[in-house]
Amino acid sequence: MSEFCIEEEFETLVKNGWLTKEEAAKFISDKNITDCIEECTSPAKENIFRALKAVPLSGLNVLILGKDPYPNPKDAHGLAFSSDNPTTPDSLKNIFKAIDSAYGSTLFETAKNNLTSWVNEGVLLLNTGLTYSKITNDSLDKKERDLLQARKQNFHMKIWKPFVKIIIQKILSIKNKPIVLMLWGNDAHNIVFSNIKNKEFREYAHTRDAVIIPDTQIMLLQTSHPSPLSVNRGGDFPITAPVHFKECNKHLKDKKIHWEKV
Repeated sequence: MSEFCIEEEFETLVKNGWLTKEEAAKFISDKNITDCIEECTSPAKENIFRALKAVPLSGLNVLILGKDPYPNPKDAHGLAFSSDNPTTPDSLKNIFKAIDSAYGSTLFETAKNNLTSWVNEGVLLLNTGLTYSKITNDSLDKKERDLLQARKQNFHMKIWKPFVKIIIQKILSIKNKPIVLMLWGNDAHNIVFSNIKNKEFREYAHTRDAVIIPDTQIMLLQTSHPSPLSVNRGGDFPITAPVHFKECNKHLKDKKIHWEKV
C-alpha cells in the first residue's frame, strides 16, 4: 500500500471535479484539516477521501449523506455506512431492514456489508465529518472519557464543515440531470439547506415528503439517522426510508439504483 500523501489525495479530488486547484490548495494548507487527518483513528488515512475518489461529480446519481465515520476502524473504510467487517454495524442493519421492507429482499439476513456495488452505480456515500479520533487516555473514568470524546468529535465535525459545504455546492450547481440527495439526520438536512440560495424553498427543511429544488432536477429526501440511538428515540427512518428508496429510483428513471443487490 502506497504511503498517504495529502497532495495526491486532493489532486484526485480536483480531477474528479469536486474541488478547484485553489480550493484544494486552501485545504492542504489548513492546519486544522491536516491535524484531523493526522490524529484520525477511523477510517485509515488512505480511505478518508475514498467516497469522493470513487465517484466523480460527473458520474453522481445519488448522494447519501450521513454524519461521521464508524468509531471502530474495522467497520469504517471511507464509504458512509459501508463496512468491511463481517459483523454488520447497527446503522447498516437498519438500512438493510428498510430496503428489505421496500423490495422484499433479504439483505438483513444475507447481505455483505460492503456497499461498493452502490458506489459503482454513482452513489456517493459521504459523511458530514470525514474523520474520527478515539480518545485513549486510560487514566480518565468513563464519564470523563466520553465527555472528552464528544468534544473531540464535535471539533472534527466543525473542521470538515467548510469542506463538505463546497462538495454540496458543487452538487447543487448541477442543473441538467436527475440527482437524488438522501439526507439522513439533522446534520445532513441542515448543511444542505444552508447552501440552497432559494430562501422560500428552505421552509422544506426536515420535511419527509420528496421535494425538488426549483430550477433543478435535484430531489431531496430527508429522514432521521439510521443509528440505533436515533431509531430507539423515535426516529422515523424505519418508516420513511423504505418509501424514499422507491421515490429515489422513480426520479432517476433509467439510472435507478439496484439497492437490493449488495
